[in-house]
Amino acid sequence: MFGNMINVITAPGETMETIVKEFNWKQALIPIALLMGLAIVSGFVLSEQIADLQWEQVEKSISNNANIPDEQKEELLSSQYDQMYSKTGVSAIFTYVSMAVSWPIRIAFWTLFAMLTANIFLGGGGTYGKVFTITAFAYLPSAVEYIIKVPIQYITDNIMIYTGLGVLGIGEQGEFLNSFLVGIDIFAFWRVFLIAVGMGILYNKSTKTALTTMTGLWILGLVIFSGIGAAAKGIFG
Repeated sequence: MFGNMINVITAPGETMETIVKEFNWKQALIPIALLMGLAIVSGFVLSEQIADLQWEQVEKSISNNANIPDEQKEELLSSQYDQMYSKTGVSAIFTYVSMAVSWPIRIAFWTLFAMLTANIFLGGGGTYGKVFTITAFAYLPSAVEYIIKVPIQYITDNIMIYTGLGVLGIGEQGEFLNSFLVGIDIFAFWRVFLIAVGMGILYNKSTKTALTTMTGLWILGLVIFSGIGAAAKGIFG
């Protein structure tokens, strides 16, 4: 099991073949547990940086909201400030738990869309359990991302560290183009590649064919979620 977690990074083809042929959905729980644990640790280590980022966004949103009377803005800002920088209590626990839970949710949804897309474009044969297991292992590059980025974020006191086209700094945060470019990330593509390797084995297709299909799904997802984020920014921001 733990050998597969390492080998999926170093020898993805052989490892994904083993995962598919010796299918056991319970195997997926180990990489998911690792990602959840790293999320909690990173949230604790970067608590100040996360609070600063949240406070900056909230302060801007409240200050620029014409629907809030000026006499209420100071009260709201004071209340939000205390909440953002509280290191104890329910709010702190909720923050860490939500960061951890986001991983199985993301993996579950990506599994669903990947399976539906593959069944349409690669042919039938894939089951949710097998695709879920492939996806869980394919998300392990995110563990590498945590190990590399969190120390840099802590040392530089800057949570906005990019490992993709986000370094171009095009557009404002929350705008469509900015969000889309931030999503074009080396670790994100690494995940897509590993999923494609597994899907190619599962659906008996070449890695190139599977990669084309999964990359198309990834780009479509970026377009949709960047659009939703931009629309939300226009409404609330």
